[in-house]
Amino acid sequence: MTHHASSDAALSGAGPSQDAGSRQAFPLPREWSRRQLLKLFLASFLALYFELVIIRYLSTEIRVFAYLQNLPLIASFLGIGLGMVIGRPPRALARVFPFVTAVLFLLITFAAPLRLTHLPMPGGDYLVWGGLKVADLPPVVLFLQFFAIVMGVVALIVAFFVELGGIVGEQLAKVSPLPGYGTNLAGSLAGILAFTLLAFAGFPPAVWLFIGFLVATPFFLSRRLALVVFGLLVAATARPMPDTFWSPYYRVSLYTYPLVSGWPHPWAYHVDVNHDYHQKMVDLSPSFIERFPGMEPNRSALPTYELPYRLVEEPGDVLVVGAGTGNDVAAALRHGARHVDAVEIDPVIVKLGRKYHPEHPYDSPLVTVHVNDARAFFKKTRKKYDLVVFGYLDSHTMVSSYTSLRLDNYVYTLQSFREARRLLKEDGTLFVSFASGQSFVTARLFATLRGAFGTPPRAYFTGYDSAGVVFVEGKARDSLALTDFPEITRQLQSAEETTLPATDQWPFLYLKSRTIPLAILVILVPFLWCSTMLLHHTVNLARFATSRNLHFFFLGAGFLLLETKGITEVSLLFGSTWIVNAVVIGAFLAMGILANTLVMFRPIARRTAYVPLFVLIGLGMFFPLAYLDLLPAAAKVLAAGIFVGLPVFFSGLVFSRSFRDVADPAQALGVNLLGCVVGGTLENTVMLAGTPVLGALAVLLYALSAVCVISRRDGSREAQPANA
Repeated sequence: MTHHASSDAALSGAGPSQDAGSRQAFPLPREWSRRQLLKLFLASFLALYFELVIIRYLSTEIRVFAYLQNLPLIASFLGIGLGMVIGRPPRALARVFPFVTAVLFLLITFAAPLRLTHLPMPGGDYLVWGGLKVADLPPVVLFLQFFAIVMGVVALIVAFFVELGGIVGEQLAKVSPLPGYGTNLAGSLAGILAFTLLAFAGFPPAVWLFIGFLVATPFFLSRRLALVVFGLLVAATARPMPDTFWSPYYRVSLYTYPLVSGWPHPWAYHVDVNHDYHQKMVDLSPSFIERFPGMEPNRSALPTYELPYRLVEEPGDVLVVGAGTGNDVAAALRHGARHVDAVEIDPVIVKLGRKYHPEHPYDSPLVTVHVNDARAFFKKTRKKYDLVVFGYLDSHTMVSSYTSLRLDNYVYTLQSFREARRLLKEDGTLFVSFASGQSFVTARLFATLRGAFGTPPRAYFTGYDSAGVVFVEGKARDSLALTDFPEITRQLQSAEETTLPATDQWPFLYLKSRTIPLAILVILVPFLWCSTMLLHHTVNLARFATSRNLHFFFLGAGFLLLETKGITEVSLLFGSTWIVNAVVIGAFLAMGILANTLVMFRPIARRTAYVPLFVLIGLGMFFPLAYLDLLPAAAKVLAAGIFVGLPVFFSGLVFSRSFRDVADPAQALGVNLLGCVVGGTLENTVMLAGTPVLGALAVLLYALSAVCVISRRDGSREAQPANA
């Protein structure tokens, strides 16, 4: 849900400048300036690229960081900004940088053998998958372990990016500010494109690090120890990992059950994603079940996957969302489905299903596979179905580099179920499977389905994988009750009045109530305090209480909220996919470049930019992008781009106009940095008030930045430009 640190630093104003008059009096030689701009481009690429690498790699290997809302992002941002403030890092930090880099990446790479992958989280207000069971340790010990490891890793992230940010700041100090700002944006855009392409292509972390350290090499040619560390880290991450695959979303591991005598292939496979159990591929063909009726896990899986077809005897056209490796699709084919549309967002999981599933359901001519987000498919398709099956679709805290919201949050909302309901034929049935057991998540799904259909679903506890539950809506809801599974409908109805449904505005399926989880608070509060102290001792915050500096502070805070709001809205319109998020962030950076270029050649008065900025943010608060679904595809893309990109363009005009005349770039950068960190922290308020609060807070922060401009013009003794 957050923007990337180096691009944030650029878009929100992070970058040193010189006095405008001195820049005009002493222009840079053209050849020398081009050389410095190239170095700045590479430095900016490096900072953004490694930010994405760490966010993706860290949340995969040390799972608590997938639940700690954007903490790795704001830690990266703090480090980059602080490094840009001080320029060339202090000699002491430069000496320890190789060790910081080695410890950070080795902790991530070897998190599993170090027992860091599943750290227990304090508090019970957030449902965590795959948590390590350590009941023999006292709660205070678990808390201290969690706090020490998380804060230690965060400190390493900050220290690592101080060095990279210092490289960016050092290069920025050698060029004119506005050309340097534009170059910083372009380098950031190149960094995001490079990592996105690597992720789409399925390259592993060894390739990520190799490319990143290769780009870093020119800046470390005189520091041989750093170069040695870079090489050793690439070698460490390149160790063989059999049957491990990297998709755009997951680290996927495949485990094969041994062969059984008399059967030509394995009867089951076990699939993990990001070190958590995800699903099994099981052979439930009649020939296998008849010959090996007691074989596990097939025997336990059979009743669950057969269940929809005990209620819907003639499935006809079937839609499976969260199709995974193909178990639900195979069940539909076994029961005579006329056609099956299988929707699965992860291309690697689909590929594994095609290659290894014992029944090979994806090879059937009756099956069409759609590698897409479920919500995006709901909006795109015009077909009607006899049966819609939500498989055991769970992202297991899948977090891309662009968002902290879990993918499946938006699949299990009131609006999502309503969209699925519109795809049902008049006598169609909706069937939802989920592994939430007797938790509050089961009650939330029940309440959300009732809100979407107007009737309470029939709910059963299947116990599949120890926590399986199913919900039935539509025609089959009124079928005879299943007697071999405990029905929990009445139990869930009794808790319905106190259960908060999941909606697109409050999509936190795994959050117990409208609250910020304890695990986030116990980290964010000391992190903010330490950040403030660090900035105070680095740039002396006591001298920053001026209207100009507060102006940069509020610009930084407001921009992060504006960016988060844009990504959330576009993801709901087109789906939470890598391509959508990459396009959004790319559009934001392009808007920043466009705004900066315009100010370079024709300065725009800030009041001229503020008015459309407020109008566009306000319009976005009262005109959700979901209304654009009525438009044709091309018009929808264009309209969404305008609604999301134009506020960024006008905020970029405000920043570039203010940045042009700043006299003390280090001071402006320090305040802007603190604003960005605080803005990133404020994103957590969506768990209290829902996503609409992002727009309201952005308006407030931008309004405060405008007030600071007005107060400075009224109170400053300096002559102000006429177009201020």
